[in-house]
Amino acid sequence: MKVDSIRGLLDWTAGYYQHLSNCFSKSAEQQQNKRPQMLLNYLADKEMDLATRIRAFKEVGEDKALNTWCTEHIDKHPLMAEAACDDAFNTMDTNAIITEVEQQHQTIILLYENLYDRSQKSEIKELLAEVLDLQKQQAQQMMQGANRLEDI
Repeated sequence: MKVDSIRGLLDWTAGYYQHLSNCFSKSAEQQQNKRPQMLLNYLADKEMDLATRIRAFKEVGEDKALNTWCTEHIDKHPLMAEAACDDAFNTMDTNAIITEVEQQHQTIILLYENLYDRSQKSEIKELLAEVLDLQKQQAQQMMQGANRLEDI
């Protein structure tokens, strides 16, 4: 998917989280251990919710901000390819799953932080700040929930 505007970046981000959700759901079905299986199902639900919330920004964001070009930045900082949905999560333990998910979210958060830092217009900064806050908040909740599963 070619991303050339903030609107396109929101589409890509939501699609990425939806892809992760589908990947986690499939892996949970294959996972032999109960704890990782519960974690993957939990993460699948959270990722799908996050994808839906990211898409909602396209409805409430100002067209001026949504239509802002970001190709120069994306060319310099390429987007991650879709996460491989192979058998890796089928055999990972909960710590490995948490580490992988945390790394993927941090990479996306850093992308939005870089865009925010380079943006000069207030409506763009405001939109990016809201998206960033949501992603940070949701990533933190996912990690806290995942760690609570470890305590069970």
